[in-house]
Amino acid sequence: MGCQFHRFLAVMCVLAGGVTSGFLAAQQSPQPPPSANSGIAAGIVAGPRLSGVQGLPYSAEEVTVTTQTLADGTIITHQRRVKLYRDSEGRTRRESFGSQAASGESDDTPLNVHIVDPVAGVTYELNPRNHTARKIDLPHPTPSTPGQTTNTSVNLTPASPNLPRATAYEDLGTQVVEGLEVRGSRTTTTVPAGAQGNDRPIESTRESWYSSELRLVVMTATKDPRFGETVMKLNNLVRDEPPADLFQVPPDYTLEEVQPAVKPVSGLE
Repeated sequence: MGCQFHRFLAVMCVLAGGVTSGFLAAQQSPQPPPSANSGIAAGIVAGPRLSGVQGLPYSAEEVTVTTQTLADGTIITHQRRVKLYRDSEGRTRRESFGSQAASGESDDTPLNVHIVDPVAGVTYELNPRNHTARKIDLPHPTPSTPGQTTNTSVNLTPASPNLPRATAYEDLGTQVVEGLEVRGSRTTTTVPAGAQGNDRPIESTRESWYSSELRLVVMTATKDPRFGETVMKLNNLVRDEPPADLFQVPPDYTLEEVQPAVKPVSGLE
């Protein structure tokens, strides 16, 4: 059961963060995205440089609590804490403090810091523990060779019937969270019987509450009988301009420049 829980945490990190690509996508889309706040990896696919969300600065603390109930009634609770910042130019900063028991003492030093600067066209990965930083350029699109995609066949093979699939969608209306009016939706996903050795279908649900005013997901709740319940909520939301130095590499950090692995985007001219 412990291994299942840790696998689930890893999956949630990929889906939720969220380091930053999903997070930025959530900010830039006027519609509620399928997942909140996630990250940009060093292996980047070439695309337009990120413009960021301009004119909507904020800072907040993202708290994610996962609660799992074992067969004998034992309840296991873990908490992850992330500090989020966005300035008026669309720069973002994400400070991750890792996972800990919900009752444990918090550490004021983040495990890592991710900065995206769409103005300069770069991202930074900071390690506050050893004062090192990695700089990654955000690439422009690389056009493919003309005619490269001509007569390319399309795989029309239907998806496997054993894959999890969304089976229901519900509009939850609006409510006010952290002073923002947010609209909610609930998606039900079903794992078909036999797909994972299960003798009956497994249903999980995910609620997402999105602020179109701030272009941000402010709360999510996922319930899965295999892994328990995970709730993410933004707390202490402040809509002031964050300090400018939060989006810069401190002068006492050792900086390494990393070249991203760029793949051409076809059909661009």
